[in-house]
Amino acid sequence: MTDPEKVEITDRKIIVGIDFGTTYSAVAWAETQRPDRRVAITVWPTSKMNLKGESSDKVPTKLRYKGTDAQWGFAIPVSAPADEVVEWFKLDLDPSLQCMGTAVTFAASSGVRDVDTLVTDYISALGDHLMYTLREKLGEGVVTSTPLEFVVTVPAIWSDLAKDKMRQACQRATALSAPNAPIDLVSEPEAAAIYALHGFDQHGLDVGDSFVVCDAGGGTVDLISYTVTNLKPILSVREAAPGTGSLCGSAFLNMRFAKFLKAKLGNIEGFDDEVLADAMERFDKTVCPFFPLHDMRQFTLKDRDDDTYTIPVGGLAKDKALGINRGRYALKVSDLRVIFEPVVQEVIKLVKDQITSSRVSIKAVLLVGGFGASIYLKERLRAAIDSKIHIMQPPNPWLAIVQGAVMKGLAQSAPENLTLVSVQARKARKHYGIECKKPYDEEVHGGLGPNCTKEWCGMDGCWKVKNMVWFIQRGDAVSENEPFYTYIIWNFPVTLGRPGKLWLNVYADPTAREAPIERDENVALLCHIEVDFGHIPENLLGRKKGVDGQWYYQLRCTVEAVYLSASTRYTLLYNGERYSSVTAEYV
Repeated sequence: MTDPEKVEITDRKIIVGIDFGTTYSAVAWAETQRPDRRVAITVWPTSKMNLKGESSDKVPTKLRYKGTDAQWGFAIPVSAPADEVVEWFKLDLDPSLQCMGTAVTFAASSGVRDVDTLVTDYISALGDHLMYTLREKLGEGVVTSTPLEFVVTVPAIWSDLAKDKMRQACQRATALSAPNAPIDLVSEPEAAAIYALHGFDQHGLDVGDSFVVCDAGGGTVDLISYTVTNLKPILSVREAAPGTGSLCGSAFLNMRFAKFLKAKLGNIEGFDDEVLADAMERFDKTVCPFFPLHDMRQFTLKDRDDDTYTIPVGGLAKDKALGINRGRYALKVSDLRVIFEPVVQEVIKLVKDQITSSRVSIKAVLLVGGFGASIYLKERLRAAIDSKIHIMQPPNPWLAIVQGAVMKGLAQSAPENLTLVSVQARKARKHYGIECKKPYDEEVHGGLGPNCTKEWCGMDGCWKVKNMVWFIQRGDAVSENEPFYTYIIWNFPVTLGRPGKLWLNVYADPTAREAPIERDENVALLCHIEVDFGHIPENLLGRKKGVDGQWYYQLRCTVEAVYLSASTRYTLLYNGERYSSVTAEYV
C-alpha cells in the first residue's frame, strides 16, 4: 500500500468512479494519497435547497423536466405523474441488444428529450453533486487544486457505439469536462471482479482456478469468466472466454410486476400512478434488495406458495377476494414466482452457457450487482448448476461495480503502488479487421462472392481484390500492455494533390466462425478512423514511380490499437514518429 508521506503534493489526484445504472446509479471516490479509503456518496439531494435530504448507497436513475429545470433522483416527488418521469433511458443507448431473445426498444420519454441529452443531463447532475460533496469533505482549496480522473462503468455487452456515446455524454457533462480530466471506461463485470476478488480475500482460489463473474444489474446481466494466473504480490487473472450477456436485469422484474398489478387492480376505483409508484417502491425493497434494510424480508426459495408480501395500495377499498385490506395488497408468493420465472431462467441459461464456453473447470460463480444480491436468484442458481461450483456474493454487492471502478482508477494512476487486482488479458468478443486490396489469386479468390471483384492497380501493374485483413480474431487474448499494429500502404497519384485527412474503416464480425476472407453480411462496419496527414511536412511524404509510369505518394504507416477494458485507443506511427491525430467515429 502507498505510504501517504511518499506521495508528492504534485502527484495528488482524486479518482472518481461512476456507475451509471439502469435503475440506480452510484458515485465513489478516493485520493491517491489515501487509496485504502474509498468513499461512496451516500447522501443525496431531495431538492435544490436540500442537498442532504436522502441517505442511500445509490440514487434512482430518473429525470423529470419542469420547464427549463430538470429534477433527478430523489428530488422527483413520489406523487409525480408517471408520464413526466423518465427512467430506464440507459437501455436506449444500445437499441441493438435483445431482451431475453427478443429485440426491444425502450421509449425514454414521450419525445421530450433524445437519449444522448438524457444521459448528459443525468451525468451532469451526478457530477454537480459529486463536486458539492468533495468541497464539503475536502475543502474548496483542495478540490480546486487537485486534478480529477474519472472511471465510468459500462456494460461489457454494449456495442462500441453505445460505449462511445457514453463517453461523449460524460465529456459534455460540466463537472466531468474539467481541463485535461481523463475519462476512462471499464466494463461493469471487470470492475465488479476487481472489487470482489480483493474483498473476498481470495476465497481459497489457487493459480489455475477459474470462476465466473455474473453482474446482474438493473438492465443488463453481464458475465465473464476468469482464470487466476498469480496470487502474490498481487492477484492477477486473465479472461478464460469471451463474455456474454443479455437484457434480463431487475428492471424487467419491475416491468412484469407493474403489468401484473395493473391487470389485477387497474380497474379498481382509486388505482392511479401514485398508488403504482408506492407499490413499485415496496417491490424494490422486498424482492430486489436495492435497499439493504435489515427489517425487510427478502423473497427466497423457501417461501411457500400461500405466503404473502405486503404491498401498499393506499386509497383502495377493502376487497377480501382481491387480497386488499387496510390499504395493503397481499402479494402471493405463487404470483412472485410467475413474475420472476422468465427473468431468472434467462440468467440461469446465461450462467450455464458461460460455464460451458469457458472450456475450463469452473470453481465458483460470483454474483454482484443489485439483482445479484437477490437471495432467490442465488438459491435458484445453486439448484440449477453443478453442486461442486460455489455460488458467492461479496459484501455489499450493490456497490461492487463503483468500488471496483475506483480501484481500477487508482491502479492506473500509480500501478507500482496501488494495484490490488490485475486483469492481465481479456478475450476478444469479435473478429476485428480492415479491408485491403491484395493481388488477385485465382486459387484463393476464384470462388468468392460479389464483394471480391477485380480492379486494376496501375501502381503495381496487377489485378487486385478487396480482402479482409483481421488483426484480432474472436477469442484472441488482448492486453492493455500489448498493442495491435495494422500496417497500411496508401498510394495516391501526385497529380491529385497532397494527401490530407484519410479514412480507414474498421470492421467487426461477432460470429463464432473462422474469420472470413471476404466481407459479407455478418461483417459490420465498426468505426471510421480519421488519419490526419495535413501536419506532416511535405519532405516526409514518400513518393514512388508506378509501373504505369505515374508518380504516387506512397504512405507506409502503422495504426496502433490498444484494446482497453471497454474502449480502444488509436495512434498513428509514421516515419518513426507517433501522432495522436487519429480519431475514431463509431457507427
